[in-house]
Amino acid sequence: MKWLNINPIVLILINILAPSMYIFVNGSYLQVFLAIFCSALLCLMGQFKKLAYFAILYAAMYGIYLLGFSVEFFRFMSGFFAVLLQFVPCLMLASIVVSKYSSTQLLSALEGIHLPRVLVVATTVTLKYFPTFRREFKYILESMRLRGIAFTWKKPIESFRYFIVPQLFRCAALAEEVTAAGLVKGIDAPVRRTSYFELKFRFTDSLVLCIFAAGIIGGYIWAA
Repeated sequence: MKWLNINPIVLILINILAPSMYIFVNGSYLQVFLAIFCSALLCLMGQFKKLAYFAILYAAMYGIYLLGFSVEFFRFMSGFFAVLLQFVPCLMLASIVVSKYSSTQLLSALEGIHLPRVLVVATTVTLKYFPTFRREFKYILESMRLRGIAFTWKKPIESFRYFIVPQLFRCAALAEEVTAAGLVKGIDAPVRRTSYFELKFRFTDSLVLCIFAAGIIGGYIWAA
């Protein structure tokens, strides 16, 4: 079965527009629409594991949100989780951009809409750092385990110190590595770079944007 392949610009654009739509569209309607819309996209793209993970996360947050009304101890957390629930659909799409597309594909797609080179490079490096951060986090936990240092919530300041200090040093080293790799690939060249990947807007990308726009407009009309 051939899964749907969407231009990453579409996913990034939806992630930029979706949170701002809470100003114009009914919050309950928009939350339900985005959850259904993003879940359908994950299914069509074959991302079933991610869909299951975010479904469990959403259910857990929603459970804590409901629990806050009945248990006084959790009441102060209910408002916080109500806000977090609104961003779960955006996290679903962001996870696809980070994990599915390589830095070369993102560069090619962003340059296709003629954004400034500085913004393109900064956006690409930021998006691709998240999986690197996750990998470095595992390395640090493994190093702590080998040295007999336990990450415990009983001593949060000390535990976070053992984690944050090596992470800061790794961030500095990774920044130098990313800069060197970019220079080798000619990222600072004054001419337009070519790419093996030609990510262009297709009919399916336009259709996804039209469905998203129709849902937003429908919610605005319904609220009015």
